[in-house]
Amino acid sequence: MQKRAALACIASSIVMTASVAAQQTPLQRCATIEDSLERLVCYDQLAQKQADKTSVSGKERQAKGNKHGQQVAEQARKKGQQKRSENGKSSKQRFGFEHKNAKDMDEIEKLIVNVASRRQDPYGNWIITLDNGQVWKQTESVGYFSWKEEDTYYIERGALNSFFFGREGANRRFRVTRVE
Repeated sequence: MQKRAALACIASSIVMTASVAAQQTPLQRCATIEDSLERLVCYDQLAQKQADKTSVSGKERQAKGNKHGQQVAEQARKKGQQKRSENGKSSKQRFGFEHKNAKDMDEIEKLIVNVASRRQDPYGNWIITLDNGQVWKQTESVGYFSWKEEDTYYIERGALNSFFFGREGANRRFRVTRVE
């Protein structure tokens, strides 16, 4: 009697295990695999089955890939032409825009400048045009900053791509950013 009861229990557990396994989705079956290589193979097989269901023909895929490759190549060509045109500029002309291109960093720490014109915006911040065409704008409020035509002015690099405009011999400067 006990043998029959034990056989009945074993048979029912086998049937239940088989029905549970049949109810699991393929993704859940893959997730239960403990060996990482076997689990990866299981996921790869699922992905291949899915790709086979939704795939386009080989010629269509190749044509789509060629078109994408041509677009990427054209973008790279344009970017290369732009960099070549920028490389023709001197380091003085690029001063203040180096953070846009990391390889130009740290070429010049301090640049002596000649001020062509200066004006204040409605908030009282200075907008400074240099004789080389660069335009710099004050970004922080400071007290009085005296201007003397005969003095020498400079723009110096600060931390974290910041720049300061100051006058030689004076202990006052203010933070600026390059506009043009």
